[in-house]
Amino acid sequence: MADAAIIGATGPTGIHLAGILRAQGKAVRVVSRSERNLSRVFGDPAFEKIAADVLIAAEARRAIEGCPLVYDCLGLPAEQMHLHPAAARNIAQALGATKARCVQVSSYWAYLPLQYSPLNERHPRVGGSEWMRWRREAEDILRDAGAAVLHLPDFYGPHVHTSTLQNALLEAAQGKTMNWIGDAATAREYTYVPDAMAIAAQIANHPEAFCADWVLPGCGPLTGAQVADIASRHLGRKVNVRSAGTLMLRLVSLFNRDLRGFMQMAPDYMKPIAYDAAKLEALIGRPEMTSYEAGIARTLDSLSASARP
Repeated sequence: MADAAIIGATGPTGIHLAGILRAQGKAVRVVSRSERNLSRVFGDPAFEKIAADVLIAAEARRAIEGCPLVYDCLGLPAEQMHLHPAAARNIAQALGATKARCVQVSSYWAYLPLQYSPLNERHPRVGGSEWMRWRREAEDILRDAGAAVLHLPDFYGPHVHTSTLQNALLEAAQGKTMNWIGDAATAREYTYVPDAMAIAAQIANHPEAFCADWVLPGCGPLTGAQVADIASRHLGRKVNVRSAGTLMLRLVSLFNRDLRGFMQMAPDYMKPIAYDAAKLEALIGRPEMTSYEAGIARTLDSLSASARP
């Protein structure tokens, strides 16, 4: 019997969380729709692998059966974003049937449009675009089912496919000019995904964490210009950065379907944002966070390594 099941295990949060839980001696079940991806990502036979689609109620139940703890790390692609509430309902139903506890790894989207910063759990969760509302609905379903809901800042790090900071670092690693969403002088806070998943592993040890929202910290405000400076030092060459405003993004989105979906989020992503994790720190203490200098260096090394033939 596994100690924990991770739904959406082949995504970046799931991969890092699985490694952390295994390092703690936990028996881990990894769940994904793709058996091929499970085998590719989790070659270690110590992981129990289950291919299941939680958009099907019976498969959601099969995915978590026998596990006392479930992590929902599901991140659906842009064209399926509207299915997050349906997946949450199936997971909630399975939780009720199996009596498992749940930690949902989500984003800060449910708190958008941003009304104040630093953002905390008291920030209004109303209005906004479809993506914001669908995320909010999924969170409400799982919290009502007893889950602890973790709200992550925009994150970066090894195995991350796409994010505003990750995309810029990929361009830097490829020797290109970094395109920075909004003004390159605007400061926004980011989290290194292994740090966030260490918190996710820790928070499950606190019964009082469930049925509640938790805003996770980043490592302080960071501008595009500062990212370029850090990347330049690590790569040993000048990394340039240019601001990508709404007009530029709209032009690029004509050729990029995922970016077209993201355009509804772009105005909020261009604003400065920071996170108030005082509530979390009262529960688990001040977590150790990787500096941007170290986290960006490791991410650039990972991106460069993955590009090698």
